[in-house]
Amino acid sequence: MIYNQFEIAVSTSRLQKYLNACGGDCRKAMKLYKANVRLSQKMFGVMSVFEVVLRNSIDKYYIGIKGNSWLADAIDEATGYLNNVGCEHSLHSVNEIIHNLGIKYTHDNVIAALSFGFWTFQFGSKEYAAAGNTLLAAFPSLPIGKHQKDVYKKLQSINQIRNRIAHHEPVCFNAYGFISTNYVLTKYNQIMELLVWLGYKPRKLLFGFDGVKKEIDFINRL
Repeated sequence: MIYNQFEIAVSTSRLQKYLNACGGDCRKAMKLYKANVRLSQKMFGVMSVFEVVLRNSIDKYYIGIKGNSWLADAIDEATGYLNNVGCEHSLHSVNEIIHNLGIKYTHDNVIAALSFGFWTFQFGSKEYAAAGNTLLAAFPSLPIGKHQKDVYKKLQSINQIRNRIAHHEPVCFNAYGFISTNYVLTKYNQIMELLVWLGYKPRKLLFGFDGVKKEIDFINRL
């Protein structure tokens, strides 16, 4: 497809940032745009696996100390920890999902429907404290000296790029509009680090579909 046709399909405003970063080279701008899409796809795939691993680790831990109905118990009006002040967002998320599931409600269905943001907030100061200040135990290989805030900040950072990709925003530029993969690489490395803390070997876990580094290398060579 020639650039003019591609520009009509994608929009001039969306392509302009790529064109500027490529010094007005239309062909290079198209390559960069497509490479950004591929990088976003690969990164989202890695994040999807990480999200499943994270939520399963949290679920397994809370089942072990709170029982199989820990999530339903968490919203109990009398004793649920999510009824504590500051946990309103998480409380609303669980209530809404259970309501929407109706007769399809099961613990596993609620777990699967909760957002990455919900799992991130479980390491926020309010939810973490309300649940008993023990959730770091879900990270069996957490380095000595790391705390709840360290995990929370990394999860927030990962959620930022997750939202960026979900809204089709580019991930191949720095703050000044120049081509850069440092942003993605930082988030990628954070995921790898958290997977290690969760007790996994990232290269083995993600073997066969990672591909983030390959796309980063391609963009760096443009």
